Amino acid sequence: MLNILLIDDDDMEYALIKRMLSDCYDAPYMLRYANTLEKGVSILKNQPINIILLDDKLHAGQTSKVTVPLLKQIADNVPMVVISSNIDAAYLKDKTILDVYDIVDKYHLRQKIKDGLLAVD
Repeated sequence: MLNILLIDDDDMEYALIKRMLSDCYDAPYMLRYANTLEKGVSILKNQPINIILLDDKLHAGQTSKVTVPLLKQIADNVPMVVISSNIDAAYLKDKTILDVYDIVDKYHLRQKIKDGLLAVD
């Protein structure tokens, strides 16, 4: 079973991504949700996670430039996908800049899931 951690401070985004997964991902999975970075860290420390979906912008202006390195200190071996509604920032132009598995525009997330985004093993 694939254990997915979504870190996003917008409960509506959580509901949308939960729906996308149920519509587009056929394999067994468990979706865990954290609406703060701190809750995400706690989940990573206490539960097995196979992939992280991380919103680029969390509360208090935390961008993935800050959150990715913090999460990598705890779970460097867990593939991370940064999701954003605006991928125009320079650090989001190439996934090697943040050293993440992928960077996905939220508007294309459904299709990316259908195309195998979560096939990380």
